[in-house]
Amino acid sequence: MAQSAAIILTQHQQDIVERLVKTGRFDGVEDVVSAGLKLLEKREVQADSLIAELESEIERGLASGDPAPMESATDLLLDFRSRR
Repeated sequence: MAQSAAIILTQHQQDIVERLVKTGRFDGVEDVVSAGLKLLEKREVQADSLIAELESEIERGLASGDPAPMESATDLLLDFRSRR
């Protein structure tokens, strides 16, 4: 069973809701909030997935062996520019 919760919107948020409802794409505040929460949930799932991928790649990198020295960004840019 769905529970109701009172929320307080800023004037800017109220204006957004009113504009969206006036377009006819949403029936009311509840529909707008529901759509916003679905988008937020999707973004959180994507963020969790990205973090898991990054952690996996970090582990893979750490397991690949000892670090090797790298060229500095300045050296890489100089090399790139010299090849043009």
